[in-house]
Formats: sequence, C-alpha cells, structure tokens
Amino acid sequence: MLVISLSILASIFYAFATGHVLSRLFDKQGPSQKKTLLLSTAAILVHMLVLVNSVFTTNGQDLSTVNVAMLTCWLIVVSVTAVSLKFPATLLLPVVYGFAAILLIASLFIPHHIIMHGINIDVGLVTHISLSLLAYCVLIIATLYAVQFYFIDKRLKNRDIAIVQSHLPPLMQVERQLYQLLTIGTVLLTLALAAGFVFLDGMFAREFIHKTVLSLVAWAIFSTVTIGHHFLGWRGKAVVITIMIASGIVTLAYFGSRFIQEVILLKF
Repeated sequence: MLVISLSILASIFYAFATGHVLSRLFDKQGPSQKKTLLLSTAAILVHMLVLVNSVFTTNGQDLSTVNVAMLTCWLIVVSVTAVSLKFPATLLLPVVYGFAAILLIASLFIPHHIIMHGINIDVGLVTHISLSLLAYCVLIIATLYAVQFYFIDKRLKNRDIAIVQSHLPPLMQVERQLYQLLTIGTVLLTLALAAGFVFLDGMFAREFIHKTVLSLVAWAIFSTVTIGHHFLGWRGKAVVITIMIASGIVTLAYFGSRFIQEVILLKF
C-alpha cells in the first residue's frame, strides 16, 4: 500500500512539473526554474522512496526488470534536472518527467517480483553492471539531445518564428552537448563490454548471447558515429536518426528479453 501511495504521489509531482514546463515551452522567459526545481525535487525524492521500498523488501532484494527500469529512469531524471540548472533543457524536462510519471503508474499494474535473498558481491560483475548502467543513462540522455536537436532544426528550417523567440537553447549548443554526451557514453559502453569480456564467463552463453550481440551492434553504431563526427565531420538528420536506432538496440539488449520473460511470460 505504501509503494502504491508513493508511486501515485511521485507521478503527480512529475505531472505538475511536466505541465508547468509545457505551458511555457515557447515563452520567451521560459518556465520558472524555481517552480520546476521545486516540483521535480519533490518528485525525485518520492521516486527514491518508491525505489527503496520496492527493491528492499522483507523477503529480500527485488531486482525485477521494472525496478531496474525505475532506477534507470530515476538516474536519468536526476541527471537531466541537474543539467537544466546550468543549460536550457526545456524540451528534455517534460519528456523525462512525463515518462517517469507513466512508468511509475505502469509499475503498479505490471507484475514484478524477482526476489534475491542474498547478493553475491563480485568485483568484476559489479564493475560490468555499474559501467553498463552508467553508459545506458548517458547514451539515453544523448538520444534525448538528439531528439531536441531534430525538433529545433526542423522548426528553424520551416522558419518558425516562435522557435526563435522561445526559451529553447541555440541549435549549435544542443549539437555540441549531444556529441559530448555521445562520446562519453560510447567510452563507458566500451569499458562496460570490455569489463564483461575480462571478468565474466559465458558472455556468449545461450542465455546471454542475444544481449551480447545486440550490445556489440549498438556499440559498433555508436562508435562509428562518434568517430565519424570527430574525424569526418558527420552531423545532421541522418546521424541523429542513427543515434536513435542505436539507442533502441541497446535498450532491447538491456531490457528486451527480461521484459518478455518477467512481464509477458510471467517467468519469475
């Protein structure tokens, strides 16, 4: 009951934050940073309480796909909110806040109970998982920047006066931050895969091969785009779409099979 109440409360705060930002999306002054920060901070804190009560149960640790997804979402929300304090992120905030609200409500209806009575702490495994989670968060944020770049670029090409007079960040600034995040995320993904091959056995075992192959495919795409941008000057719509596709592949690698097994097939 506590988790249900906290999830609803967090989603309400996220919804209010989303509504506030969207209501002033094309306003010259932009949304009130103080009000946005107040609402988002409340949502983030309650979201954290949801995670604590969902993961750490009396029977053990619940590390289901839904809980891992909520943790990843929380990390992304915290990161984007922190970035917004220094750089304009008017388009990113309603996306991450809105998704967090939807995920919290959806988690109440999706069965998820993978109880682990004890966690075997292995340095190699912890290193691989930590780097993988960090890489995923950074790459998803980079993808959000890619979406923001695509949106602003399209509106500018259509000579939309509202976009020029809005509080949205300059296109070149968005592009610069996009490729900085892409580079960092690609490096982290490289380290995560390297840690997996060095420290773990069975990366190509039957139950893990699809994750490994999809991760390698995504890594190849991200690496190609990163190298192409830095050395060949690649940029524009085609690159942005490629980044989105690679993010979809890495999401499928991280969550696809577990989601099917735990949620659709109910194999707990």
